[in-house]
Amino acid sequence: MRWFWLLLALVLAGCSATVPSSPTSVRSPTAAGEVAAPAKAPGGEQSVVHISGEAPSCDVRLKGTGFVYAPQRVVTAAHVVAGVIPVAPVVTTADGEVYEGRVVAFDPDADAAVLYVPKLPAPPLRITRMSTFPLRIPGVSLGDARMLSYPKGAKHVVTQQVKIEERIEGESQDIYEKHDVSRMMFAVSGPMSTGVSGAPLIVEDGTVGGMMVAMAKDDSDRGYALAAEEILPVANEATNATRHVSTRKCRRDR
Repeated sequence: MRWFWLLLALVLAGCSATVPSSPTSVRSPTAAGEVAAPAKAPGGEQSVVHISGEAPSCDVRLKGTGFVYAPQRVVTAAHVVAGVIPVAPVVTTADGEVYEGRVVAFDPDADAAVLYVPKLPAPPLRITRMSTFPLRIPGVSLGDARMLSYPKGAKHVVTQQVKIEERIEGESQDIYEKHDVSRMMFAVSGPMSTGVSGAPLIVEDGTVGGMMVAMAKDDSDRGYALAAEEILPVANEATNATRHVSTRKCRRDR
């Protein structure tokens, strides 16, 4: 499936310079350490945040989207925060409130990261692995979803209707292109632009089925989302994390 990944030329983070690339769910924290309830906001917009941060080693300001999946915890794409200095991540809610974030999980293989944002009041969304899909039928999508994001220049959450075209397990490389990884992804059709990396895909039952991480090189209406089962291990591990972790280095070549 390596041919699939050759299409991924531009990750969907916005910045001042060009930068990279039975269901399982997350529930609210309990005494047993389980995590997060569905968001109270009907459309989920209150749970989606704008993320920005300084990456001085590349002299860029990274921007992207994230969403709350547990109290005071935001998940986003790892490349959105790659190389940011510890005090740099700024999280802005749909109401315009600004909070300081701290990266507490960073996985460049999965392309997922978690921020701890003290006092963040936004309600959580539930991440749920989507049911097994039938065999791919040419010309027929797997279903509809809503992509909630902060595309380049947007000051408010933008909701876009998209279609999940296919589910693909493909080989690619980690965000630093150091070694091969295999990830479960969704091919998504709909308008794409910089700044939507980390955007949740809200499926029919109101849960998050995937998170946007990339778009096709030659088609601005085609993007790729990390499937829930790739996000969950990183998210679950960081549900109670508060200690800052390294965000390694930024990307100079994208």
